[in-house]
Order: sequence, then C-alpha cells, then structure tokens
Amino acid sequence: MSGGPAGPAEAPAAPRVLASVPWIVVVLGVGLIAGLLVIALLSLRGEERQPVPAPAPPMYLPTLGVDVPTTAPPTGATGTPSGSATPSPSATASPSADASRSATPRPSTSTRAAARGAVTARYEATASDRDGFEARLTVVNGSGGGQSWEVQLLFTGNVKTIEASSTSGVSVSTQGSGVFVLRGTGPLPAGQTATVRLRFGRTGAGDQPGQCTVNGAACVIG
Repeated sequence: MSGGPAGPAEAPAAPRVLASVPWIVVVLGVGLIAGLLVIALLSLRGEERQPVPAPAPPMYLPTLGVDVPTTAPPTGATGTPSGSATPSPSATASPSADASRSATPRPSTSTRAAARGAVTARYEATASDRDGFEARLTVVNGSGGGQSWEVQLLFTGNVKTIEASSTSGVSVSTQGSGVFVLRGTGPLPAGQTATVRLRFGRTGAGDQPGQCTVNGAACVIG
C-alpha cells in the first residue's frame, strides 16, 4: 500500500452540462424568432400575390317617363325577325289577289278618252214658228265597234216640251227645266249615223241650246 499523495479528482459532468444550458436556450430562442419571421414574411407575400377583385359594374335603373331605345331584333336567314310572330294576312296581300289585279288590265286615260270621243253629234235648227221650233240631231259612230250614245241638251227655261223620232230608235227624258236627255235604244254600229228629228215647244224666242254633249264630249251646234 503506497503512501504517496493522491492525485486530483475529476470534475463531475453535471456542472459542465449546466454551464452550457444558457447557450442552448439562447440558440433555441433565436431559431424560434427566425422561424416566426420567415412565416410572417411568407404570409405577407402570399397576401400581396392575391389578385385585387374588379369593381362591380354599375347598375342603371330605368327612369319613369323616359323612353328607352330598343334595338331591332336580328333577322334570320329567311328575313323574318327571330322570335317575331308571322305577319297577319291583312298586312300581306295574297299572291292570288295580286295575280287577279295584274291579270285584269285597266283601260288607260287615253283609251277612255278615245272611246268617248269616237261618237260625235251635231245639232241644227231647221224650222221655227210662234209656238216652237224644229231641229235635227245627227249622231255618228266613228269607232271600229258598236257604241251606245247619250246626248244632253240644255236650254233656258222657256223651252218646255220635246218630241223626238228616229228610225234607229231613240228615248227621251227630262232632268229639270230645259234639260233633255236623248239615248239610242241600242248600240250604234261602227261607221253608222243616227238621225233624230226634234220638235220643241216654247214660250218666247230662241232655238239654240246653251250646251250640247254626246257621251260627255261637246257636240257641234249650228
């Protein structure tokens, strides 16, 4: 058994661990703070990247008493506005009605005037006495077909009565004081002449009518 002096004993490990604990706490605290900062920065950048919503379109409410212009509906391939109702028959003439109107020719003004002027007449006084006078009415059909005729004689009020005779047939009527109408009883053939002998009763003088027409056209007097 040696009696030399004993060497120094080794320091225990626990005090060394306790001595390093404050540094560990500091490192952990710094790491925690750094992590929180990183998380905060990432969250802020995520909010910045979100798109800003577009503003809502303005709403316009109709105002009473103001006419709102409307747009004509688009037309389809057939020319009829889409969604519109079929036009009523009263708005569109039927093809049969158009065909009937176009198939029936209307006589022109010149044709009617030629037909009216195709018949001519001439009035001549032939004899006169105290109670009346006699006259001759000559009607000529210058057209290419048979024509009916009507002669109107307008006298003053002193001519009271009329008598007429013709081999071709004639009828007489009165239309008031001094107005006499003579008509042929049948169409006058083309190129033919009808001669009517007249006897008028009167008071006073005068043997010429103030107006003479044949089918609406003026006839010759004298």
